[in-house]
Amino acid sequence: MPLPQIVSLVAISVLTAVATVIGIQIILLLKEIKHTLSKLNGAIDTTETAMKSFAVPISNVLGVVEGLKQSTKLIEIFSNFLNRHSDPKPPIIMQTPL
Repeated sequence: MPLPQIVSLVAISVLTAVATVIGIQIILLLKEIKHTLSKLNGAIDTTETAMKSFAVPISNVLGVVEGLKQSTKLIEIFSNFLNRHSDPKPPIIMQTPL
């Protein structure tokens, strides 16, 4: 076998081995990325569940606050209604001392 064929055969063999190792490393890297993304997805799902469980009580509290606002408006309207139909009181005149 002539020398150029031997060099070509060795070069092709080395390149094939390197390509195989790189391919295996890429496959392992992709598996690791898949594992990491699945853990991240689980963490995001847990966070979403926690946020939903916090959102329900907060919306209930906001509903109570809104109800209190409406009840204060009703009390104000009712008190204004009662003040209109009551006897007018004479104004108080204050005198300053000399």
